[in-house]
Parts: sequence; C-alpha cells; structure tokens
Amino acid sequence: MIPKVSVIVPNYQHARYLKQRLDSISSQTYQNFEVILLDDASADESVTILKSYADQHEHWSFYPNQSNSASPFKQWQKGINYARGEFIWFAESDDFADPKFLESLVPILEEKPQVGIVYAQSMLIDELGDQINSYEENLRFIYKSEAWQKDFVISGKEACRKWLFYHNPIPNASGALIRKSAIDDIGGPETEMRLNGDWHFYAKVLLKYDLAFKAQILNYFRVHQKTQRSKSIKRASVYSELIAINKLLREGLNKADKEADAAMDEFANWWIGNLPYHSLDSENRSLNRKHYQTFKSYKNHLPWRIFLTFVISYLRDALKWLGILKPLKTLRARLYPGKYWTK
Repeated sequence: MIPKVSVIVPNYQHARYLKQRLDSISSQTYQNFEVILLDDASADESVTILKSYADQHEHWSFYPNQSNSASPFKQWQKGINYARGEFIWFAESDDFADPKFLESLVPILEEKPQVGIVYAQSMLIDELGDQINSYEENLRFIYKSEAWQKDFVISGKEACRKWLFYHNPIPNASGALIRKSAIDDIGGPETEMRLNGDWHFYAKVLLKYDLAFKAQILNYFRVHQKTQRSKSIKRASVYSELIAINKLLREGLNKADKEADAAMDEFANWWIGNLPYHSLDSENRSLNRKHYQTFKSYKNHLPWRIFLTFVISYLRDALKWLGILKPLKTLRARLYPGKYWTK
C-alpha cells in the first residue's frame, strides 16, 4: 500500500535527541505513513540509533551518507527522491511532535487541494527540552500582527507579499506538512543554500499554492546555543541567499516593487550589523564587495552607517570585557518585555 505521508528525518550529530524525535513519530495517532531516516555522516551514535529504529519498524528505511553533504537541503532532496507519499513531513531530528500532529494536518491538505503547505504552531524548547515560549510571540513581535492566534487559509501569493518578503513565518520544517506534487512542480529545494533554503523553498511553493495554518501547538522546535544560524553570522553568503529570495518574490508577484525594496532595505540593515563579525577570507571579501554595490541602492549614507556599526561593535566588545554587557542585556529585556529578546 502506498503511504499517504512520507516522513523524512534528516539527521546530523543529534544522537541525544533521536529517541524523543523518533518515538514522537511512531506514536502518531495517524499511522498511514512511511519513515525515511537519513544521516549525514554523523560522528556520534546516530547511525546505531537510526539503524535500530529502521530494523524494528515496518515501513521505516535508513539511508546513511558516507561523507557529509554540507547542506541540509541536499538531505531534503535525497529524502524527496525516496518518498512515495502524497504529503511530505521534514521531521528534523532534534525536534519532536505532538501525537496528533499528522491527525490534525493531513485532513487540511486532503480537503483543500490548492493548499501546498499547512503548518502548526510551534513551541520553542531549549536543549534540555524545557519550554521557552510559543512561536506566536515571536511572530507577533516580528510582524506586529495577531494573525497566528487562530487557524487560517491564505492565498500563497498574499502570504508572500505580506510576510515572506521580510522574514520566514514558518519557524522550522518540523511544523509543516507539504504536498509532494507541489514540491515536484517547483523542482524541489535549492540544494546549494546553507541557511535560508527553507525560506526560499516555501516561497517557491507559495507563489503557486496556498498556505494553511493550525494555531494549536503541535510542534516542539529545539533552539540551540550553537546552531547553523548562529555560525552563519560570519558568512557573507547568507546575504546572497536573502537577495535570491527577494529576486524570486519580486519576479513572481505583480506590482511588488514597494515590498521588495522595503525588504532589501531591511536586509541591508542586517548585513551592516553583522559586518564586524564576518570572517576576512577571500570569499567573504569578494561577496561583501558585491553586497555593498547591491545594498547602496537601497540604503542612504551606506559608508557612514558601516563606520558607525564598527564603532558600536568595538564598544560592545569593550563593555563585554569590562563585564557590563550582561547587565545591559538584562536591562534591555526589562525595557522591552517579551521572550523574543533573550537574556
């Protein structure tokens, strides 16, 4: 029997979280699925754990890599290539799901054929599994909107225009269920992207299909101190990805120059703010020269802004050395209450 859902579990170095993740899949109240376990050449005990689960469960298979692919989105595509289901769930290996995740989301895709992506609300958890806050708080902070307090179905192009130009409103793939025919239609993810390939992927889908949301917390999204996102602050290539997303949306939407320009202005702010932390290798220097030429069209007085950013960065380092930075962060958290600002 062909499964309704293909659950793709891409893993790298997450042995400590795998049992919780895999048990949360096997205990789903909706059981018409296959599981495709992937490992990207982990050096921990991941392979042993994944192989054990594949051996114990019918319709579970395991496809390890002998060498690291260097891209999570290459792993996504590998899983898609093996998938037989009508719907795809990228169940990231360090997250876990409510038992009713599939039971709650599958009917939405079944009943609404124009919906390409449906996702549930996520609860942010720390490395120990303790709850931090609902991601609804983050979305409300980012977009100044209460849209995520209730279920909705929205035109994909409207979602792109309102939300995806500026940020990725889908916090992580573990919380989403995606129609495989939509993935086939758009040609899959951009496998050379390192950080924002999910955002780019969702944008491609939503330029052709609608977006649905379930306000119930059904996904538990683990936030690490040392994530790929935190490491990316040193790489200029991140901004190449953001520029590519902007170009994709600009070309895919009618009369969207205003939104696209506003987003580029915001990306310029992000780029300026992270410049002091960029590595000084030749790739970064070359990309940053290109980014300067791109962003100067959207940001006035760019050289002066860059200069001030470096001054502030050196001041921040001095405050850290003096032991004053942490109390100032605590004060910021009190002045701007809400858990989006971490202490």
